[in-house]
Amino acid sequence: MSTLEKRHIPRTAMSALLGGAILGAVGLLLGSSAGLVIGVVIGVAAGALMGHRMAERTDPRDSVGHFQDIYRSMSYYERGMEWKDYEPAYRLGLESYGSRGGQAFEDVDASLGARWLKVRGESRLDWNHAREAVRHVWRDMDETLHRKPQAG
Repeated sequence: MSTLEKRHIPRTAMSALLGGAILGAVGLLLGSSAGLVIGVVIGVAAGALMGHRMAERTDPRDSVGHFQDIYRSMSYYERGMEWKDYEPAYRLGLESYGSRGGQAFEDVDASLGARWLKVRGESRLDWNHAREAVRHVWRDMDETLHRKPQAG
């Protein structure tokens, strides 16, 4: 699961619990304790799936929504800047990681800076300031995709 999807966990969990409770009750009414168990298992799975899909559908900010929630608390945040200034940088980070992730950020910095000039739109950030938001996306994606399982 992506760091960017963590916002969906509460909705998914609530849907799973609700689905388990409803189908568990139906299973108990229709059968016995075995019906209860089967209903809960099916209900939790179906509820989790439906909850995740609903969360994805109802978040109009798509994959940058996580960053919209936190950008003002980041050390690289420039006072007076707004979401419309940072959003293109986060989108560039996601897009560029999708095509160039796995490379060192420093190796693609110059080409990302050139790309920034084309995609920044009306953002007031120059590359020196946008770079840190893009790097943040890359770091989050690296941590998520390349996390090593911990020995337990």
